Amino acid sequence: MPTPASRPDGAPLPPHAVRKLENRSWRLKTSWWILPPLVSLGVLGWVGFVWAGFKTARVKYYVSGGAWLVFSSLVVLLPAGWWTGVIGIVSWFGAAIQAVIMNRTYLVERALRDL
Repeated sequence: MPTPASRPDGAPLPPHAVRKLENRSWRLKTSWWILPPLVSLGVLGWVGFVWAGFKTARVKYYVSGGAWLVFSSLVVLLPAGWWTGVIGIVSWFGAAIQAVIMNRTYLVERALRDL
């Protein structure tokens, strides 16, 4: 991952954040939150987002986690039909894609927050 030159708001990153982002093992260790959306078949995709919200104190992760929880719950709340399969597949792939895309911003936010 190339080191971003600035924060999401355009301000330059402090040296401690740049050092963390350049450390590949730190990035891999800190990116574990994307595993639940990737491997849980859409059932626990929301867990990773809630954890990311907890670690960054950003509402956007809590909102995403809540939305994926509600959406994936429709599989068991709605009567069985072809749409429950579609909802299950969308909740799996949608949460996984969103987590992978948001991971870069998450890593910058964690590098700024963790001293």
